[in-house]
Amino acid sequence: MKEMIICPNCGAEIEKDATKCPYCDYINREGAEKKFRKDVEEIRENIEETKKEPAKALVKGFTGGTRVILITVLVLVLLVGLCFLELLRETKDKPKMFLTAEEQEYAAAYTRIAGEQLSEAYDAKDIARMAEIYDKAYSEDRISIWGAPYYEVGYASSCYMKLQQCLPNLDKEKLSKHEAEEITYYCFYFYYEAYGEDGAEIFDPIRETEILPIIEDRLGFTEEDMENFREEVWFPPNVNRSKVYKVTGKYFKNYH
Repeated sequence: MKEMIICPNCGAEIEKDATKCPYCDYINREGAEKKFRKDVEEIRENIEETKKEPAKALVKGFTGGTRVILITVLVLVLLVGLCFLELLRETKDKPKMFLTAEEQEYAAAYTRIAGEQLSEAYDAKDIARMAEIYDKAYSEDRISIWGAPYYEVGYASSCYMKLQQCLPNLDKEKLSKHEAEEITYYCFYFYYEAYGEDGAEIFDPIRETEILPIIEDRLGFTEEDMENFREEVWFPPNVNRSKVYKVTGKYFKNYH
C-alpha cells in the first residue's frame, strides 16, 4: 500500500511520492525532489551506457563515435537543466513545504493573523478581500494557511475572482487550451459546491445566478452532462482539476 500524507494546502490525502496535489495543484516538494533525483539518476545511467560507445565507434571510426558521445552528453545535460528549471518554476510561487523551527513559528503566527482577517472579511461578505488574503499568503508570502478559519472560503473567493478575470476569454473567436481549462475548472468548482458549508451562504446564490448560466449557456454543458461528470471529477471536498481537464477536453471547441 502506498504511503499517504495530508496536503498542507487543501487538506486532501495524497500519495507521499506525488509531485503535486491532484486536487489543488500544491507542489509536494518531497515527491518532486524524489522524482527529480530519479530522473537525474536515469540520465546518469544513460551517460554511463553512452561511455561504452567508443568501443563500438572503433568499427565506424573514432571521430564519429566521439561526436556521438559528446552530442548525447550535451543533450542529457540540457535535459537535466530543463528538469531543474521546471522544478524551480513550479515551486517558486508555492508555499514552502519543509520549514525550519523558526519558519514554523512564523507560519503559525501568520496563519493566526490570516484567520482573523478572513473572519472579518467573511463577516463583511467581502469576497475580494478574502481572495486577497488567500492569494497573498499562498503566492506572495508562500505560507500555507490551511486550518485557518474560513480557509476554504478564502480559496473559493480566490477561485471566484480568477473566474471573473478569465471569463472575458469566452468573447474571443478562439480560446486556447489553457484558457478553456481555466474557465472549466472554476465553473466546475462552484457547480459541485466545493466551497463547503461555510461558503454556502455566500456562494450558493452566486452558483445559481452566475455559474449555472455560464455552464449551460456559454460552455454548453447540460445538467445531465454535469451529473455524468460528477463521479469522475468530484472527490469530496474537492474537485480534481486534472480530471476536469481530461473529461471535458473535447467540449472546449464548443465554448462561446
